[in-house]
Amino acid sequence: MTQPAYYRVEDVASALRCEPEPEEIVAALAERDYRIFEAEQPPGAFVPYHAHEEEETIIVLGGRMQFNVEEELVPVGKGEMIVIRAEAVHSAATVGGRTARLLIAFGAEKRPAKEAGWEGEEDDARP
Repeated sequence: MTQPAYYRVEDVASALRCEPEPEEIVAALAERDYRIFEAEQPPGAFVPYHAHEEEETIIVLGGRMQFNVEEELVPVGKGEMIVIRAEAVHSAATVGGRTARLLIAFGAEKRPAKEAGWEGEEDDARP
């Protein structure tokens, strides 16, 4: 089973040597050749199971999401982030009755998060 990595945005910003603001994180990821998209998921939206050839990083800017990564449920709220490893089968749902605002980043090539310059500690604490 492929385990998702769960990080606090503050730890990511520290590892990227930037401020913990969305614009700063986007700029730091872009410098590392990540493709970045902003998305909104309405309340109750569901993204069916799928996988990507690349690592996927999702930062929740507002609202709450619940990801199912390789049969592990991972709740992610505002100010939190999840890294889903390449080839991991996953789905996502908006929870909590509010629209979720997301930044979604895909690496330029297949590579683990640590090779991309992420040196923050993984955080298993859930809100």
